Amino acid sequence: MLTSLFCIIAAAAAFAALYYLAAAGVRNGDRPGDALVTALVMIGTHPEDARPLIVATVRNPAEVPVLAALSARRDLTPARLAVPHDISVPLRTLRPKFPPGRYGCVGVVTPGGAAEFAVPVPVWARRYVLTVAVGQQGGRLRVHRLRLGPVGYAAEGRDELLSSVPQP
Repeated sequence: MLTSLFCIIAAAAAFAALYYLAAAGVRNGDRPGDALVTALVMIGTHPEDARPLIVATVRNPAEVPVLAALSARRDLTPARLAVPHDISVPLRTLRPKFPPGRYGCVGVVTPGGAAEFAVPVPVWARRYVLTVAVGQQGGRLRVHRLRLGPVGYAAEGRDELLSSVPQP
């Protein structure tokens, strides 16, 4: 009886520790020199083309340049189920999951610098998903997915979401 109670308490403590680490942003592959991503949704100011535009800023604290590929699409995930910022580290990319034609904007971020990218949005929506694939030193690939919204279009709507990668 006492042994089973101890096992239940130990399992609960392990799950609590794992939840704490996940909530704190400890993900597989996070390093101090990783690129940081910031996104801002804006409505175009030109009267003929008042379309939404996502302005993404990629900051590179590393000592080598990084390659960034960005694309935006409408978010179909229900708001209560969506994670605002997700970073994944694909282990194998043998299949064509990240083809170059899929990204609307590609650029290089200089070492220790930052670059802004204007990512076109294909359709109007209340929420968007910005996907940023960042190729870093050592052949590492990190994929940031930022969910932006809801966006109000009556006025010049803006929604900003900061990267949750820990600062070096």
